[in-house]
Amino acid sequence: MSSSGTPPVASGSGSAPNRPAQPAFSSARAVHASNSSSSQGASANANAGRPGPSGLSAADKGKAPTTGPRAPAPVALNGGRVVQNASNGAGGAAAGAGGAVAGPGGVVRRSTPNTILINVCQKGNPVITNIRSVAWEYGDIKCDYQVGATSGALYLSLRYHLLHPEYIHGRIKNLAHSYALRLMIVHCDVDNHQAAMKELTKVCIVNEYTMIVAWSAQEVARYLEIYKSFERKPPDLIKERVDNSYMAHLTSALTSVRGVNKTDVTTLASNFGTFEKIVSASSDSLSLLPGLGDKKVKRLRDAFEGSFVVGKKKKKSNAQKAGEKGPALN
Repeated sequence: MSSSGTPPVASGSGSAPNRPAQPAFSSARAVHASNSSSSQGASANANAGRPGPSGLSAADKGKAPTTGPRAPAPVALNGGRVVQNASNGAGGAAAGAGGAVAGPGGVVRRSTPNTILINVCQKGNPVITNIRSVAWEYGDIKCDYQVGATSGALYLSLRYHLLHPEYIHGRIKNLAHSYALRLMIVHCDVDNHQAAMKELTKVCIVNEYTMIVAWSAQEVARYLEIYKSFERKPPDLIKERVDNSYMAHLTSALTSVRGVNKTDVTTLASNFGTFEKIVSASSDSLSLLPGLGDKKVKRLRDAFEGSFVVGKKKKKSNAQKAGEKGPALN
């Protein structure tokens, strides 16, 4: 031992000198300190999972963000399905609306009627990745895409049809009359498609299918989105709006005459007033109006004065023609 009372420290590769034995109370103090630190660690671990005054445990306080609301966790439903909350982004919004959900065996029950049901056999089809404006989910259905309660669609790639022409006939037989509106969306992805399209057109007519031809996966997805979006819309949205005013009927009647346009109708109505006066006007009076030449006036007079039913002239037989010419001279 050195003169200062400090034990020598081993250096290099040599062995450390023998240290004198410590008293018994020093060993007991060391054991007590070790037990104290162990008990404090165990107490800290036990308190880590207990909620504090703010309702969060010590571990959660360290993980919780300092500002802003916490992100909602996914909601687990019965059957093993998980639906993301709408605040989790675009994918979560679609899932929260009922789409992009998973289930046991890849089959998911319909959680909301506002989704496109997709057959599990369509997994991997690029059409699915292009369905963005409408929510979708997998379901145990007979058709490929169910776009309504009574509307089902079959998807057919023309390239696949040329390799397996019997496939579509089996699908049609399996589907039978399960849907009131049956669609066949044909993806034309080959160059020589005339013969195949003609054959599929006949198949659709015989089996009462509505055939839609698309040229890309994006176009197929857009058709599905439109059908789903207009599922509960009234047919008045796509009907032609007919104007029942007097001017509208007058325009419809006069423009049926060849060469007469809407500007001519406005000129006639402003000068004569009524359809009766236009019909009764003379050819000279009509010719004085701007935009009405001799041809238009003649066509108008022919339409006003001509017969409503144009009879076809009957062709005379050879005997009648011979009788009109008289007996043949020998």
